[in-house]
Amino acid sequence: MGHVCVPGPSLMSLVMGAYTAQLSSATPTSTLRIAGTARAAVLFLEEARVSVQIVFLMRFLAAAAVTAGGGLTGVGPGLIAPAVSWVLATLFTYGINGVSDVQEDRLNRTGRPIARGDLSPTAAARLTWLSAAGSVVTALACNNVLLITFVLAFLFLGYAYSAPPFQLKRSAAGTSGSVLLMGLLTYAAGWTAAGEGRPPGAMLVLAAAMSLWMCAVGAVTKDFSHVRGDAAAGRRTSVTAWGDTTARLVGGAGALLTGGGFLAAALTGWPALLGPAAAVLAGGSVVVAVLCYSTRGDAARGRTPYRAFMVTQHLVHLTLFAGLFVTA
Repeated sequence: MGHVCVPGPSLMSLVMGAYTAQLSSATPTSTLRIAGTARAAVLFLEEARVSVQIVFLMRFLAAAAVTAGGGLTGVGPGLIAPAVSWVLATLFTYGINGVSDVQEDRLNRTGRPIARGDLSPTAAARLTWLSAAGSVVTALACNNVLLITFVLAFLFLGYAYSAPPFQLKRSAAGTSGSVLLMGLLTYAAGWTAAGEGRPPGAMLVLAAAMSLWMCAVGAVTKDFSHVRGDAAAGRRTSVTAWGDTTARLVGGAGALLTGGGFLAAALTGWPALLGPAAAVLAGGSVVVAVLCYSTRGDAARGRTPYRAFMVTQHLVHLTLFAGLFVTA
């Protein structure tokens, strides 16, 4: 599953580690437990990849904002509970991925908390399932049948991607299909949280383009730096199944086609609303395509195309929000 390689502990986890280390044997047991739980929670957030959690929330909010009339004024307090439910669902999805990928992550040297031994798989699993429970309870409290359906579908998909007996991550098709559906479900959840009715055309185009970006670009470029662990686990990923050259060709072509397609659709139907964001994606697609070619055979830069993919999708949504803020 797409994620950012972390070379070492995050600043927050280092601070929490230093704090818990200073607690003496005379410290009350309750305090020690609270400190230990807080540190585990921080490490769990790191394991779930904060940058990925942020972009999932961006997708949700972008769909809600466009559905609410193309302005941020339609996004109010009523969106908080659905957003919390969705964040908890994505925490579950990436938490269970971390618990399931311990051996691969160690071989790939991702540097995440479980792989480096700072967070036990048991503690991570506990927090993972707490996130799932919290997501379902919060969704039920929203009294929105469609939202509940989307949350349950997302949780099932997150489980099926990483855990047996499904483990969709073991094939390139399973990986790409999973992330495509995760993207579409996220935008659909944002739409239904902002008010049902016929989805606006602009929202549908945004959802399709950015979900394809995840599927055709992110799901492929993430494999460039994970060959060792994926091969050891017997996965048929884009690189292990197709070869490095073909995988890079697919990733670069997917980026250019998605970026160009979104730009053409945006300029044709919604130039003011989607044009700037689409231009950012088009520019990012060129960068990703160039990096897919220029980093061949360079293990030290194997993660660079994926990082460009990740930065681009953040910038696309930030550009959309900036435009909505200006027109609000």
